[in-house]
Amino acid sequence: MVKSLYSGVSGLTTHQTRMDVIGNNIANVNSDGYKASTVTFRDIYYQGYRSATSGRSTFAGNNPSEVGYGVQIGSIDKDMSQSGGRSSNRVFDMMLEGDGFFMTLTFDNLNLNSDKYASTTKYTRLGKFGLDSYGNLAATNNVFVAGTRNSLDGLLAVGDDCRNALNDIEYVDRNDDGRVNASDLTYRNVLNLNELMQQAYNIYTDEYGYMYGYDWDVILAGAGADADATPAFDNVVYDTARMKADGVETDENGVPTTLADKKKYLDIQETLKALNNPVATGEGADAVELPAGIQYRYYVDKSANEIKVSVTTGEGDDAVTTTERPDYVDLYTALNAAATAYAAAPTDENEAALDEAKKGVGDAGGLVGVLSFGEADSLDVGIDGFITVTYAGKMKALARIDIAMFDNPDGLYQDGQTQFAESPASGEAKLKRTRVDPGATETSIVAKKIEMSNVNLAQEFSDMIVTQRGFQANARIITTSDSMLEELVNLKR
Repeated sequence: MVKSLYSGVSGLTTHQTRMDVIGNNIANVNSDGYKASTVTFRDIYYQGYRSATSGRSTFAGNNPSEVGYGVQIGSIDKDMSQSGGRSSNRVFDMMLEGDGFFMTLTFDNLNLNSDKYASTTKYTRLGKFGLDSYGNLAATNNVFVAGTRNSLDGLLAVGDDCRNALNDIEYVDRNDDGRVNASDLTYRNVLNLNELMQQAYNIYTDEYGYMYGYDWDVILAGAGADADATPAFDNVVYDTARMKADGVETDENGVPTTLADKKKYLDIQETLKALNNPVATGEGADAVELPAGIQYRYYVDKSANEIKVSVTTGEGDDAVTTTERPDYVDLYTALNAAATAYAAAPTDENEAALDEAKKGVGDAGGLVGVLSFGEADSLDVGIDGFITVTYAGKMKALARIDIAMFDNPDGLYQDGQTQFAESPASGEAKLKRTRVDPGATETSIVAKKIEMSNVNLAQEFSDMIVTQRGFQANARIITTSDSMLEELVNLKR
């Protein structure tokens, strides 16, 4: 009878666990992206009263006689099946139709004294995304959305060679604000759409607010944009790991031999960092710090058109008027020198000189402004994950939302907030392009739609009834065994 008591207790415990899972499912019936769980039971172990024997010619054999010790949880399994979707009017709401997960990144234990620190990658079916104040594409639980960033040559391919980018993201606090911004992360997995707009349309803003572009042909190939020429800028950074993986032909210095490959494998973030790195020039009172790549800049308007000024040579009938590029270096140098003098001695005279320098830049055609993602004329998120925008009549791809796939998605850890974490049972994440890579050719990203919970209320309520009756029956085991024990004790009367 003691065995039956413990069997009843195990039945109560397991049915209570099953009820907990059912309750959690029902509670999350309206949690977008939620995946329901189910519980299976199994018996525990047995005490043998009689062993099994085989039959002989003189007597028959017998079956084993065993008494069980109750029930235990066999497994709690996730139902990762596709759920229905609901429409949304939000631009960055996305739904996966097919297998796979969106990827999100968090950055913990930020240490400004170290260039590298750990990142955590989570996986989710909930594609409810938006932009934060810095222009980073982020999920509603304040984590970065992972994807592939554009380059000068468009979007780089995803695949095995860039998978490590999710595990080792380099951080450099470029603007010294002590905060993690997408521009501080060197790999192409965090999507800052303001920054990507500027890179795609080659419109940047200097420290005085004037808009400029970079002459990339000259930077990468040298004067005349000759593909075989020595680059005009010494500190161009290329993605050497990707070049090696793709078997790109390079010279003895590891530089691609064609201009097309230079653009394709350029590490644009690190190169921009080198181009913007301040370099001291001049001596004494004339000493100033200028960006290393200032000689490759030119003024642009907000449509990315190069600004030119009219220059007249000759007089009278011999006068010839042409349009030329304003000398960005000279104008910026004068502005920087005036600002340096004013910072050292903020007198009325120096302030007037600074105002005059700013006016000079404006007269030369320089425009004050910052290109942001919000100025795009239109936005589209395609079924292949491409985020494309149209600005100033030109359509460009800014980034691509990549997905992760697992050999055993049921083996993922549930991490809360509709996120999953990699586990030994799930296997490692495989980065995929929707509609392109094997395994993801049937997966699409649908914009302005959200995947709903896959909880089936009819099934949950049916399971609840069965669970309630099972709990009730196990409770009767305990009360009945108690009555039998009471009778046994009363035999002494």
